[in-house]
Amino acid sequence: MRGSTRTSRIAAYVASGALVVSGTILAGTPAEAAPHDPVGINEGATWVGKELTNGLFHYPDNGFGAYDEYGLSIDAALALKALGGHDARVESVRTAIAENVNKYITGEAFGDAGSTYAGAVAKTMVLAQSTGGNPSSFGGVNLQSRLEGRVSSTAPIAGRLEDVSTYGDSANTLGQSFAANGLSTAGSTKNADVTSFLLKQQCSTGYFRLKFTADKTAPNQSCVDGTDVPDTDATAIAVLQLASQSGNGTVNTAIGKAKAWLVAQQESDGSWGGGASTEDPNANSTGLAAWALGDTPQSERAAEWLRENQVTGYNACDKLSSQRGAIAYNGSSFAAGRTNGITGDTSDQWRRASAQALPGLAYLPQDTTPSNPSLTGPSGYLKAGTSQVLTTRGVQTGDQLCLSGPNTAFKGTASGTSWAKTVTLPAGTAARRYAVRDTAGHGATSTLKVLGKKTLSVRTSKQRVKRSGRVSVTVSGLASGERARIYYKGALKRSATASSTGRLTASFKVGRALGRKKITATGQFSDIRRGTQIIRVVR
Repeated sequence: MRGSTRTSRIAAYVASGALVVSGTILAGTPAEAAPHDPVGINEGATWVGKELTNGLFHYPDNGFGAYDEYGLSIDAALALKALGGHDARVESVRTAIAENVNKYITGEAFGDAGSTYAGAVAKTMVLAQSTGGNPSSFGGVNLQSRLEGRVSSTAPIAGRLEDVSTYGDSANTLGQSFAANGLSTAGSTKNADVTSFLLKQQCSTGYFRLKFTADKTAPNQSCVDGTDVPDTDATAIAVLQLASQSGNGTVNTAIGKAKAWLVAQQESDGSWGGGASTEDPNANSTGLAAWALGDTPQSERAAEWLRENQVTGYNACDKLSSQRGAIAYNGSSFAAGRTNGITGDTSDQWRRASAQALPGLAYLPQDTTPSNPSLTGPSGYLKAGTSQVLTTRGVQTGDQLCLSGPNTAFKGTASGTSWAKTVTLPAGTAARRYAVRDTAGHGATSTLKVLGKKTLSVRTSKQRVKRSGRVSVTVSGLASGERARIYYKGALKRSATASSTGRLTASFKVGRALGRKKITATGQFSDIRRGTQIIRVVR
């Protein structure tokens, strides 16, 4: 991932892909295979979708003014398009980008007069083509002619994209890859030169460099092994974008070499690092590389690594409890999220990692020995404030588990086929729901019926009852089915369960003794659920 730190409006715009198109998602569909588990992509897509506001990733004012992240919003749309089933969300992004297209492909909004950012134009063109938009009139802009106008026809850089900007020319291999796809799809006469220049950015060992040769007059505009820094993202993006020209033998050879290089770069844990500034393993590079390689053992291992860095139901026990589906940039970011949650300072990194890594989760292997947890606790009514044991069964040794519920967040590791935790029931009368989840998404729930402190209502048919007469008593405020008792002068007159409306009635003779007499009603827990009424026995 690139450009997650915001230091100014201009820096933010650079990172979004307007000045430098980087860390991007590509058009294409991950291979579908029966053994793959959809839990990761489903939860991830849900999280990414809820982060979009009217089709855009919006950022509040952090001292430099609020802004919308157009490039990252396109990443999200292309990722969701590739996964399928998210047409409405994809359309909302396309509509929002069209409405703001000039704010993305130019810098007019922040004073870069007369500018055009070729990579942003190319990326927008791919968005339009892949989501049913019209690239010849997208938000009033003819993206094809605008892009063709930024393709050099001068040797030795014929076919190279060039920006027009007072900040200099930041066009790079990522934008060049988008251009090769977009112009090829459009049947443009410029595509041959654009693709040829893109292939020059591939070193003989197979990787693509990110940056072009700084000197546009230098005779050699090609990647040089040992001099140019390898870049996983640039290589993966080139592979995916060149797929639109897979009928070309030269292109196919380049794709094969790039894939072989990617395979050789994968870490033992399944991850990939990026380029010069992102060389450590990270979710963005791992997701892109997996997507580029397709349905392979390497992509399955990558998807497992991504899933390990994705928020699951297990994180209901920490500060990520409301962020299920989000993908962390790396393990350190995940650990920080567990402690602090996703904050204003880290939200962009989480959004960027999630949107860009999401398609790689399409290759998550199906769990062949899944846990099948069940959660059980004591039955019947339970007293608020007491300690009760909840037991999870159907798990396996080593499963990481989270038990969550009212005032409850316990993490632990199963040491056998069951896992027991003691919870303290909160005050009040309610059905208290508890849930257990493991890191793979398996889970179960259990509901405990809790009775809290209550003053019961005791009403009598008469306040003054004649000696040896009969009085009827109605107790209300009980829970349906709660065990209850009615006493007169300390003697039990009725013991039964309350009706569905929480009532218990009794009728009895008051005896011959005159004076004030107490009627007492108790619920299932007599020390916290009781009520009294006084009657007078008269002659």
